[in-house]
Amino acid sequence: MGIVLPLAALMANCGGGGGASTANMSSGVGSGTMTTLFEQPQASGIAGNVVVPLANNTPPPTGIFKLVLWQPDPFTTNGDLVPTAWSASSQTGFAPSNPISDQLGFQNTPGTSTAQMDGDTVGAYINSKDLPSSAVGPSGGSVSCGHGTNPPTQKMMITPQYTWASGTAPVPFASSTAVLSSSLDLQVPTASGEAYVVADMLFQDPKGVRISYGVKLFANGATKPLVGCGFDAPSNSFTITSPLGIDERFVSMAATSSMDTGVPWLGWQHFAWSINQSQFTAALQYLATQFPGQIQNLDPTQYALVQEHLNAEINFLPSPAELGWSMSSFKIWLVN
Repeated sequence: MGIVLPLAALMANCGGGGGASTANMSSGVGSGTMTTLFEQPQASGIAGNVVVPLANNTPPPTGIFKLVLWQPDPFTTNGDLVPTAWSASSQTGFAPSNPISDQLGFQNTPGTSTAQMDGDTVGAYINSKDLPSSAVGPSGGSVSCGHGTNPPTQKMMITPQYTWASGTAPVPFASSTAVLSSSLDLQVPTASGEAYVVADMLFQDPKGVRISYGVKLFANGATKPLVGCGFDAPSNSFTITSPLGIDERFVSMAATSSMDTGVPWLGWQHFAWSINQSQFTAALQYLATQFPGQIQNLDPTQYALVQEHLNAEINFLPSPAELGWSMSSFKIWLVN
């Protein structure tokens, strides 16, 4: 999910983790000048760092790194979360220095759905028991690659997100030699039901066509991961998701990276990947074939990177689900 933003041809400085810094680079994926587009910032606590757009009728802010909860808290009158001191590390693997100032939950009780932020690490534990079991919208008309309408569902997510401010969004593939790379450290010790974690980059062309470009890191119980695609009506974006290290038509796994898995794990694992202009063009062509006439701009130089987020989500209709994860050192950079 995200906000429609105007495009920019070049990157300008942003606060809260964005902005561009450059360095010469001659090793790793590609060679040339490395420009840092986003680097996860340090946080002194979680206060003021969680937003609930549907409770406050305000979109997530731009130019600053936040945790975004897309389902209002049903246990509070205003829909916002409350400080909670329970040991959510038992579910996320991350123990903040002071839980009561570094955690916000649906309730101040053990086992409640909880967001965490402290230092260079964020985490969340989400449990379907904290939300109504009825569907929230019949998927909003979202469709899969097969063009079948997805069945009614109930989703839940607390996502770390950065949206570039208007006029500052980078255009990664303006050069044919550019390579867009990203990395993060992740652990997913808790998962049941339909639960998954996808690193997502949102691109947009000058006419507002939006491409949600996902790198799948975890899908609970999955044994035969495949590339997925569709159209997500709530965010008005076409989606393509590649399992990291399994299908490299649209994204390449770095030599130092772990690969997509269906088994939860405790302890930090490093994930790193890259996308070149040819792969991005191939993804546009793939989506254009799946959705004839709807994606007409196949020019990679016309797409700006407007948002990044970690899509750590559960779907729980009709079956219950839970997910606990934590993430550190999220970074996006361009080599050209």
